[in-house]
Amino acid sequence: MSSKILSLGSAGSAVQGILISGATNATPIVLTLAAGHGLKNGDRLAVAGITGNTGANGEFTLANVTGTTATLLGSAGNGTYGGTPRAAVICDVTPHMKDHSAALVLQGNLVGTLDIESYASYADFAAGVNTSPGAIAPVVSPSIGTNSAGSGSAPAKTTITAAATNAALCCEVKLAKYMRAVVTAYTSGTVIAALEA
Repeated sequence: MSSKILSLGSAGSAVQGILISGATNATPIVLTLAAGHGLKNGDRLAVAGITGNTGANGEFTLANVTGTTATLLGSAGNGTYGGTPRAAVICDVTPHMKDHSAALVLQGNLVGTLDIESYASYADFAAGVNTSPGAIAPVVSPSIGTNSAGSGSAPAKTTITAAATNAALCCEVKLAKYMRAVVTAYTSGTVIAALEA
């Protein structure tokens, strides 16, 4: 049996690993994504924070994925794109399932700080907080960063300080339903983050 990869995206600055910059007012909606997102057909994506075209917010299965776009199956556009979108992969398809273990694989030469965030509910993900039971700091072993259980004003997360010398890193994580990677402090380089199970 081969392993399956679920991308958390890539970044070369202080941004989300999966960065949305547009959403068509069409049925179905097509997202514009930053290159290097690593998503593929059949992946599940949670989107929040889009204003105007609010039909792009919610949980979707992806289709017609290209290097810079993805179609949200079952969506319908309802306005002009705006806002500050957030994206997270949804862990609800085998082998990437909530409460299961996976390998977090980081590649690249990032010098900076990377947060691996986890959320138990869509409402918490949309707000960027941890008020629901079940969200935990994801990194289990080895201990490679600072774990935070989150609160009503912050997500559950593991903060990893990356240096070019620890570019190829692999560790065990416990999956929450919603997972995302965000570079929160940036000096140089790039990072590619993925979950492998």
